[in-house]
Order: sequence, then C-alpha cells, then structure tokens
Amino acid sequence: MNEKNTESFIYPTDKNFVFVDVETANWSNDRICAIGMIIVKSGETTGYYSLIDPQTRITFTYIHGITNDDVKGAPTIDEFWQVMSRNIPERFVFVAHNYRFDLTVMKKDLGRFGIRFDPAEVLDTMWVARDILYRFHTQRGDLRLNTLSQALGVQLFHHNAASDISATKEVLEKLLTMGNRDIREFIRPYTPR
Repeated sequence: MNEKNTESFIYPTDKNFVFVDVETANWSNDRICAIGMIIVKSGETTGYYSLIDPQTRITFTYIHGITNDDVKGAPTIDEFWQVMSRNIPERFVFVAHNYRFDLTVMKKDLGRFGIRFDPAEVLDTMWVARDILYRFHTQRGDLRLNTLSQALGVQLFHHNAASDISATKEVLEKLLTMGNRDIREFIRPYTPR
C-alpha cells in the first residue's frame, strides 16, 4: 500500500492529527532541546524537526546526544512556535507515544511564554499497541517505542525526535492495518488538568 493510500485509509479527512516527539534538556522535563512534528491535515502530511535552545544547561546528552554547543543559535521554543503555529490546525488530535510526557513538556515549556497548547483530542500509540497486540493475552508485552519498532520492522534511531516521531506514525499505521481497526476507536477527548 503506498503512502497516499495509507493516509486516506487511516486518517479521516474531517480530523487533523499533530504527532509530536520532544527531547528534553534535563530531569525537570520542562525544557525542550529538540522537537519532531508531523501534521496530517486534510490528507496531506508535512514533517518538521528543529533543535531548540532550552535556555538552560543540557545534562541529558548521554540520552539523545544533543549538546549545549549543538543548540547555540537554535530558536527558543517560543520562536519556533511563532513560525510553527501557522501550520497547526485550530482543532487537532495530539498523537504521541506515551502522550502525557510529550504533551506535559510542551505545555510547560510553551507556558513559560504565556502560550497555551491545548489539543481537542488525544491519541496514544501505546493504547493502540496494548489493545491490538496484547488484548487477548494474559501476559503484557513491552510497549516501548524501540521494542515496538523492532517487532514491526520500523526503522528507528531512538531518542532522535525526527526519527522517533516518524517511527511513532509508522507504528500506528502498521498496528491499525494489522488489526484492521479504525483510528477513531482510539481517539479520546482532551481535558486540561
């Protein structure tokens, strides 16, 4: 199945999807140092990736390989968002692998600049994997993105936001196709806390 057919089969055109993966600077998990986004809007797919200046010291280099030198000259999250927000639909489904983490980090970092980030709905690829792969088994499987990617033959350079978000989208598509399931079954309303 080619990408055009996959897109029209999986993503209903009356909904917009924003896939997000962030890499964080340190344990506080409130500063983004890299972001990958894929927007599926009216059947069209666009991908974005950027290093972000977290305006704090990066101590998670051992996880994602991003150094303080790498982000010199990169936009801050508010500068990135000024450009990016033009591409974000007014209403959208926020999609991520373990969505609470990525959404919480986005809300905290953008919130420092008074920018609200509230999706209409959410979809977590972990929910899809748990339901489709492990629904009829008593033993639960490993739901980490790298494990699922390996099991489904999806290429992944883990903890690289561009690769992670691409893999998240491909894992979702493979799971839905494998289970012959409708994406709408897994979309939930988002209620800000």
